[in-house]
Amino acid sequence: MDLVITQELARAESQQDAASLKKAYELIKSANLGKSEFDPSESFSPDLFVLCAEQALKMGQPEVSEDCIQMYFKVKAPITQFLGRAHLCRAQMCAPKSAENLEEFENCVTQYMKAINFAKGEPRYYFLVYNASVLYWQMVRPFLEPGYRHHLIPSLSQIVNVLSQTEEEDKEWHAELMLELLECYLQAGRKEEAARFCSTAAPFIKSHVPQKYRQMFSVMVRHELMDKLQLKEEKKNSISLSVTFYINMLKAKADQNDLPGDVSVILRKAYRHLSRYNHQRFPSIREEKMLLLFELARFSLTLKCMEISSDCLSDLKKMESKVSGFTTLLPGVGRLLTVHLDKRQRREKQFTRPWPPGLRSVVGTLPSFLPVFCTTAVRWCLQFYTCPFLFTFIVATRPQHHSCF
Repeated sequence: MDLVITQELARAESQQDAASLKKAYELIKSANLGKSEFDPSESFSPDLFVLCAEQALKMGQPEVSEDCIQMYFKVKAPITQFLGRAHLCRAQMCAPKSAENLEEFENCVTQYMKAINFAKGEPRYYFLVYNASVLYWQMVRPFLEPGYRHHLIPSLSQIVNVLSQTEEEDKEWHAELMLELLECYLQAGRKEEAARFCSTAAPFIKSHVPQKYRQMFSVMVRHELMDKLQLKEEKKNSISLSVTFYINMLKAKADQNDLPGDVSVILRKAYRHLSRYNHQRFPSIREEKMLLLFELARFSLTLKCMEISSDCLSDLKKMESKVSGFTTLLPGVGRLLTVHLDKRQRREKQFTRPWPPGLRSVVGTLPSFLPVFCTTAVRWCLQFYTCPFLFTFIVATRPQHHSCF
């Protein structure tokens, strides 16, 4: 019987065949009730409850999935990976539809944490910890709006800790969640906890995911989460960290309505640092230089330092346009800055660990994260969307009375 049900589930997955799923489900129900047309002496694996539930979720049939999971928990199934997978199914079935459904959120988190706590004690089940973290992050998207992030702190901090305990091999994903947790602490006004968290998160990111360290450094400077002397020491031998320090130090002052009188001097110093960033000799830093120029241009514009903003845009225009599959069109006078996707189709990143061979995963693929450069560009452009002539006017006129020399 197991073989027949497995074949039907495989057909349902490969062909997205609802009839095959229905047949597998009916066979499972019959076997569970002891009314199977097959030889009663034949074995029936409880794992099939979970496999059917996963496939039903994937095909948009939550009622079938829920029934299968209920049957699974009613039988005395052996303790295997399917216990963790059953909890993941339950978590997905009770995912909240909005950030207002806090009770559903708590129930959902409970199921994710059951799966994670089960898997963390057995190295062969570590892939479940990873999958749970990805599915959890999908679920909490409604809570990323301002005013809701504080609800994530208890569960997200546990997930980050477990990823550390299991020595998760995808360090970039681990770092991504660390940065998100840091943002949760800051939005919740828990600055002391954020500073303590930085003492472990910053060295981890600097060591394992250096391409994300500038992002971490900028947050620490902006929110004063590390000793100022230590931050200054860190930036000494890095142009990118030096520019990041100047920009975010001024942002911190602006947040406190305490901008120094020499703003233009500091911004010009940051721009001169960037001028020494030789992207032609070291092509690998080209994208980072473009991002920094963009950030400096945007912030200079905010502070009405038009000359520096315009100089940054001029430098960007001179640089090659293609960056990591994206095309950047830096306009001349009379044209608005635009950023659009390259026509080449980009491969989606598979974020979830594959299940062991021969098993089926309920977890599909997630859209890949857009490069930081494109994200920053789009956000900046959106500021001018309601008044498209504003940016053109600023670049074209370059008023001398706003000079930041």
